[in-house]
Amino acid sequence: MFLAIYGRKSIYSDHSDSIDNQFRMCREYIDFKFPGENSIETYSDEAYTGANTDRPDLQRLLADVKAGLVDALVVYQLDRLSRDVRDFSNIYSLLEEHHVMFISIKENIDTTTPIGKAMMYVTVVFAQMERETIAARVTDNMLGLAKKGYWTGGNPPVGYVRKKITVNGKNHVTIEPDPEGAKYVVWIFDTFLNNHHSLQSMETSFRRQGIRTQNGAFFSTVQLYKILTQPFCCPATPEVYDFYEAKGCQMDPGSPRELWDGSRGVMVYRRSTNKNKKHQLNPPEKWLVCIGQHQPFLPADKWLAVQEQFSGNKFDKSMKYDVPLLKGVLRCSCGSMMATSRKKKLEGVSSWYYCIRRMRQGTEACTRRQVKTDVIDNKVLSIFRAIEADPKQIYKFAAKNNREPKVNVKAITAQITACEGKIGRLTATLALTDNSAAAKYIVAEMERLDLELQALKRERSMAQSDARKGQEAAQTLGAKAEAIGQLIRGLDGFTAIERNEIVRDVVKECIWDGQELFVTL
Repeated sequence: MFLAIYGRKSIYSDHSDSIDNQFRMCREYIDFKFPGENSIETYSDEAYTGANTDRPDLQRLLADVKAGLVDALVVYQLDRLSRDVRDFSNIYSLLEEHHVMFISIKENIDTTTPIGKAMMYVTVVFAQMERETIAARVTDNMLGLAKKGYWTGGNPPVGYVRKKITVNGKNHVTIEPDPEGAKYVVWIFDTFLNNHHSLQSMETSFRRQGIRTQNGAFFSTVQLYKILTQPFCCPATPEVYDFYEAKGCQMDPGSPRELWDGSRGVMVYRRSTNKNKKHQLNPPEKWLVCIGQHQPFLPADKWLAVQEQFSGNKFDKSMKYDVPLLKGVLRCSCGSMMATSRKKKLEGVSSWYYCIRRMRQGTEACTRRQVKTDVIDNKVLSIFRAIEADPKQIYKFAAKNNREPKVNVKAITAQITACEGKIGRLTATLALTDNSAAAKYIVAEMERLDLELQALKRERSMAQSDARKGQEAAQTLGAKAEAIGQLIRGLDGFTAIERNEIVRDVVKECIWDGQELFVTL
């Protein structure tokens, strides 16, 4: 049998069993319930929530299930697989569709009966309710602390450091100005205002002057925007209250406008969120604005002037140029993504790919020079044309674990049959010479052959697994070869965006080292 074991631990401080313990208990269960030779594959996601299915090894497991590589899935506990009823239902439906047996050790639920299935779903419902209750409790607690003006966690804003305080016998955290950091932030505000910068022009100016962040890297527009819009350094004045109210923010009833006298700083909660592990800015209507416990260090009129300048720096986000073929795909050999720059010339527009790390951190971080987009794009298209002419060429660019399988299950099966035949003949001989001196030698030979037989069965099991994975890889590569063929045959008929989307789908990795292009499909 091909058995899969899945383990998950939410966060490193989670009180659930470690993944190693989950694997150990699952293996013990398999040894007890499924004696004999089995092929076992383990899948684990450390520090991932069960609230969704955005987990790398879970996705790998589901892909193997779809490929028919799994006969049974074993988990220590249901909520290790999922704490969401809808996600669990979808996963279980997939398992049933591919005839995969599902086993949860702790609940000991028999899914072959209607009552067993019902109990399984009830267990998941309670797991989801527990997760949502804990999340709501934590959110309410953080919201209560934010309304009182305390710092609710995370790195302090630029210009501040964390400070522990005790209020009514309870320990809390607030922030206080760091003299050097505050001076640094004020200088950035003054530079932005005095030079009438946009974010892009300020980033370019800082890079040309060699001005870097406190961590030694070149500034990005995102970092500058974060500093110039942070509310914490601004005093809570009536004008600032009106600014946030006009944006549609939620103004804390416990911090009415008459209390905004400028003696303390502004605290804004829920400005951003980490959705799908990506930091995103929430819309203003989700922000909660109140008075903080900390001291401000920037005049309110200066902070408001910067926000006003941002409102005047609106720009057209519509694309002026075609999307390059390898946008979002091409990486520098230093590991950084490569972006595109353009320059108008008499003969038209010239485009280059350049390393973002080199641009932001300088030549000491990466020495790779920019390269014309046509040069790199044509290298990729030449590879695609070779694959379109001979689809088998795709195996030259396949990932190492997706190469054409080189296993011989038939040869191993023939060895097993021969070994079983020898054991059978020795068994017949032993029955006739049970009391002879040769009996002990026959038994010893049978034991040796039995060990050889078990080793061959294990080898066949792994070979069958490799063959099935190879078939799935071949199907995937076949689909990619077909997509590449369609792109080459109708190259001029696709828009630049459509060409880029096809490349994103078929190219797994594309790295430029300054001399050669390495492509993995």
